Amino acid sequence: MTPKLSVIIASYNHQDYIAQTLRSIEEQTFGDFEIILIDDGSSDRTVEVARETESRARIHTQRNQGVVAARNRGVELAQGQYLCFIDSDDLVLPQRFERQVAFLDAHPEVGLVYAEALIIDAEGHGQGRLSDVYPVKPGDTAEMLALHYCFIPMITAMVRADVLRQAGPFERPGPISDYIKWIEVAHLSGAHYDPEPLGCWRRHPRSTSKRANKVKSYAKTRVALKRTLRKYPDLARKLGKRIVRRYARSYFLTGFWLAADGDVPRARKYYAKAIKLYPASAANWGGYLLTLVPARRSIVALHRYVRTRKLPW
Repeated sequence: MTPKLSVIIASYNHQDYIAQTLRSIEEQTFGDFEIILIDDGSSDRTVEVARETESRARIHTQRNQGVVAARNRGVELAQGQYLCFIDSDDLVLPQRFERQVAFLDAHPEVGLVYAEALIIDAEGHGQGRLSDVYPVKPGDTAEMLALHYCFIPMITAMVRADVLRQAGPFERPGPISDYIKWIEVAHLSGAHYDPEPLGCWRRHPRSTSKRANKVKSYAKTRVALKRTLRKYPDLARKLGKRIVRRYARSYFLTGFWLAADGDVPRARKYYAKAIKLYPASAANWGGYLLTLVPARRSIVALHRYVRTRKLPW
């Protein structure tokens, strides 16, 4: 018999965490699922540890191609009516599958469900919640995602397989592939948020999100958003001119990260781009004017202080 749920794990060099990840999945209160583990060319003992761990996981290996290729291969192999994606250093809480499968079963019009996520460090100690930094924006989910940021944590997202396949495969770059895909899925079918924490997103020095180049990441996000809105012109019409503020915010954040990293001249250029797109923003002007102050160390220190306060984990 085919399983109700397919759990897809993209693994890469997580020998220290993969056993914990698999155990957290096997300890679910809901049992009708398969586990498809796609190892993306790990150079450590991730595959060996996974095979030594008592689990129903079917393990597939491939040469290193990135998380997007791993997830897409998992989707190709999946047999379940519902899909979820778990990175090999994250954890799921015991009632996650039971709660989410029950909701999707009861609401056939909804294609995506997600929940609050706890933030943990390398040792598993709590660091906060995703909503502390990225609160869920009320309103139409696809619109709010496109206009703001990704408030849907991959570790708690569950999607109908047919809707995801209608939207098409995940696309590069990896760090934003889920964000863009959730915009599409939410636009095609709607989404539901559960405020109960159902997963743990691990943040450690080797996390993909930690190592991402912020300048390139924001630039690629703008490109991906524009591509998505060309794909769904009805969504673009709904967003209207509001999307301009979103692009301006992207330039502002690029400038902010550059200043926090010590590159004040480049930061000034990106703040100027934000002003050009959205001159009514006091924040855009504030960032730009601050970079004109002849006290580089103070500017950098202030940006780093704000970064620590806004993103404690």
